[in-house]
Amino acid sequence: MKKTLSVLVLTLYVGTIAFAQTPATPPARVLTPAEQRQKEKIDREVQRERQIRAEWAQKQREYEAKQAEKERQRQAKKAGKTLEPIQPPAPKPVTAPAVTTPTVDRPAASTPSVVEPTKKEKREKRKKETVAEPAPVTQPVAEPTPTTPVPEPVKAPRAERVKRERKPRPVDSTAVAATGREESVSRPTQEFLPKGHLFDPILLDPLEAQTYGSILPLYWTEGQKYKGSIVPFAFGFAKPFYRRSTNASHAEEWVLDLASFTQFEAFHDDVTDKALRRIINTDYKISIIYNVRRGEHNYRFRVYHLSSHLGDDYIYRNKITAPSPNSVNYELLDATYSRTVNNWRVYGGLGVVLRKTEERKPLSAQLGAFYKKPSTKATRLVGGADIKFWQQTNFRPGIHAGIGFEVGRTQNNLTFLLEGYSGFRPYSQFEQQQTTWLGIGLYLNPF
Repeated sequence: MKKTLSVLVLTLYVGTIAFAQTPATPPARVLTPAEQRQKEKIDREVQRERQIRAEWAQKQREYEAKQAEKERQRQAKKAGKTLEPIQPPAPKPVTAPAVTTPTVDRPAASTPSVVEPTKKEKREKRKKETVAEPAPVTQPVAEPTPTTPVPEPVKAPRAERVKRERKPRPVDSTAVAATGREESVSRPTQEFLPKGHLFDPILLDPLEAQTYGSILPLYWTEGQKYKGSIVPFAFGFAKPFYRRSTNASHAEEWVLDLASFTQFEAFHDDVTDKALRRIINTDYKISIIYNVRRGEHNYRFRVYHLSSHLGDDYIYRNKITAPSPNSVNYELLDATYSRTVNNWRVYGGLGVVLRKTEERKPLSAQLGAFYKKPSTKATRLVGGADIKFWQQTNFRPGIHAGIGFEVGRTQNNLTFLLEGYSGFRPYSQFEQQQTTWLGIGLYLNPF
C-alpha cells in the first residue's frame, strides 16, 4: 500500500514539474484599426485586378466571335451563297468573388504577405479606368467564376452593310464605233508624243506622208509605154506631238509630218548592153497638221510646203540645158473631213494654194473611200480609191485605186496592194503629162 501510494505521489510530482516547464501560449494579438484598413485595401485591390482581367477576357471572346462571323459571311459572299448569321454566345457576366473579412484576429506571425501589383498592371488598370470603352480584342476562354452567372438578354446581330455598286459611266457609242474600243476619260488629259492618230493618213494619196515602195512594170506616159519599169519610193511619217482629250469622243492633236518622194527608172541600155537604174525626180514635203475628233466625225486642217527637183541623171540623159518652169513649188492650206460608215472610210476636202496666181492656180479638191473591216485575224481584205483635182491641171482627175491585204494586228500594219493610176502626173514638175500605170505596192505607216 505504501509502495503504491509512493508511485502515485511520484507521478503527480513529475507531471507538475513537466506542466510547469511547458511555456504558456501567448494570447492572439488584436490588429490595430490602421492594420485592419490596410489589409482590407489590399484585398480589394486584388479582387479588382481579378475583375478587370475577367472583363477583358469577356470582351476578347465577343470580338473574336464577331470576326469569325464576318469572315464566314465574306467567304459565303464569294461563293455566291447567303448564310444565316451565327448567333454569338451570350456573354457570361463577370462576378467577383465576395471578399470576406475574417472576424477572428490572427496573430502577427501568421499574417499573410500580400504581393504588390506590378507597374505594368497598374498602367493597364489606370488605362481601363480612363477609357470608357476599350478597343475590341479577341475572346479567350473565360475563367471560371465561383458564382452562378446571370444570363443577359441576347442582342440582335447587326445587319451587314451592303456596299452600293457604282453605276458605270455611259460610254459614247460614236467613240466606240470610231475607235473600235471603249475608253473612259473622266477629265481632260494631255499627252506628249501619243500613239495612234485621230485622223489616219490617207493610204492611197500619192503625196501622203508615209513609207511605201512600188514596182510599176506597166507604165505609160502620153499613151507611150515605157520600156523599163518605174520604181517610186517614199519615206515619210506623220507623228502627233501633242494631244488633248476631253473624253473618248472629243480630242484634238497637233501633228508634224515629213516625207520625200523619189522615182527611179530601171531599164536596159541597148548601147552599153547593161541594166541601169537612174533617179528621175525627188519631191520634198513638210506639214503642220491640226486634227480634231468629235464622235464619228474627224477633221484635218493642214498647211504644207512641197517642192520638186529633177535628178541629175534625168537631166543629163534628156539633155536639159535651160531652166524649166516649175509650178510644183508652193504652200497649200487645206481642210479634210473623214468618217467611217459600215467599214468604209469616206473623206473629202478642199485646199487653196498660198502663192500668187501667176505662179500656180489656187484651188484643189480631194475625195475618196477606203474599205477595211475590223478583224482579229492576221490578214484582212482592204481596198479603195483616191481622187484629186487641181485647178493647175484644169481639174483633170488623178485617180489612184488599189486592192489587197493588210497584215498584222498592231497600229503599224503592212499593206500589200495591186494598184493602178490614171490622170495627171502626181510627182515632179511635169504634172501636165497624162500618166497611167499598173503595179504592186507595199505600204507602211511607221508611227
